Amino acid sequence: MNVLIDLREVGLELDQAELEERSLLLADELRSGNLAESTRLARQAELPDGAKSGALAFIGGVLMAEVSRENLKQAIDFLGHRFYGKTLTLEYKADGLECAIEYRNQADIEQALATVERLETIRIRVKD
Repeated sequence: MNVLIDLREVGLELDQAELEERSLLLADELRSGNLAESTRLARQAELPDGAKSGALAFIGGVLMAEVSRENLKQAIDFLGHRFYGKTLTLEYKADGLECAIEYRNQADIEQALATVERLETIRIRVKD
C-alpha cells in the first residue's frame, strides 16, 4: 500500500534543503525499522491536491512509502511517537469515500485504525 507522508506543515521552520534532509532521514528510519518496504521523496504529480500532469519534480518534505497492510499500524504508531505533541491527520479513501481523522495520542490512533479496515490510499500530514 502506498502511504504519502507530508511534513510540510510540521512547523519546523526549515528551509527546503533542510526539510528534504529531514524527510530522507525519516525515510531511512522507516526502512531500517522494517516499517516500509521502500521510501522515496514524492513527486509533484503524486500529490492529490494541485497535482500537475507531467510534473516530475521531487518535493522535500513529502515522502512516498510502500507499507504492507501488516505494518500499517506500526508505521502509524511510529509516526505518532516520532512527532509526539504534533497533530497528525490521517486522510484515506475506502469504498469510494474520503475521510480525514486528526489524532495526537495513542487512543486517537487506535480509534482511527478501527474505522479504517479496507484502505485504498492513505496520506498522513504532520502539523504543528
